[in-house]
Amino acid sequence: MSSKSSYTFCTQVCSVIRWKPAREAAWKELLAHLEDHAAALQEQGVPADEAITQAVEAMGDPYEIGHQLDHCHSPLVPRLSRIFILLAAAVLVLGLVIGFRNDTGIFALTGLLPHAADLPYGGDGTVEISGAASGGGKLAGYTLTPSGQAGLVLVSWESPEGVIDSEYQLQCPVTIHKQPWCPPIKAYQANAAWTDDTGASGLAYFSTYYEDALLGSTAWLRIVEPTPGSRKFTVTLSSTEEAVTIYVTLQEEVPAA
Repeated sequence: MSSKSSYTFCTQVCSVIRWKPAREAAWKELLAHLEDHAAALQEQGVPADEAITQAVEAMGDPYEIGHQLDHCHSPLVPRLSRIFILLAAAVLVLGLVIGFRNDTGIFALTGLLPHAADLPYGGDGTVEISGAASGGGKLAGYTLTPSGQAGLVLVSWESPEGVIDSEYQLQCPVTIHKQPWCPPIKAYQANAAWTDDTGASGLAYFSTYYEDALLGSTAWLRIVEPTPGSRKFTVTLSSTEEAVTIYVTLQEEVPAA
């Protein structure tokens, strides 16, 4: 009963999940759920192809589901016992004291500042067209700064069943700066919308690694399957009272898929 549409949905969800064991388990579970839903619809008289389509549509946005699953199944250790937290804090403070006093050693500034974001997101995909990014600002206490680079990336993936699919993604690396006591920004929940120079618009995805530094983290803005013929994009991230705008310009127009 499985079809290419259900395989594509499952692989799109799992393309966002970074932990391989969770990714494989989620793929199988999602496919089984879609098959069961489609079977139930067929018993109600819905044709097989339409049943699969309805089951996929009922699941919602695959990338949002993927971000939620990735957040629940982080590849990092999800919790530390209190004794390890105290030890880590003591080592961090000692390292900072040594670093600032001597301005040397592996503890000098290691772990304080976020790593520079680069393309492509997660190391997967091929940059087809380079571009530039500008803008940024403050959002809910965090400062978002685009790295200056952007690009149209061709991302391909293969499901456990051997189905190969691909898509274009407009990607823009962003650095997030924060105060040491602030929690990591929940980027997958940020409201991000885009418009382009063809008049098209839609939702963008804002993805981060969990938290890679005391004073910030790295992130990527992603637009899935941007409009062919477009070259300039305006992405707005917003919270209740604030908004940040990032501008992306590609060197060439997005080609037809």
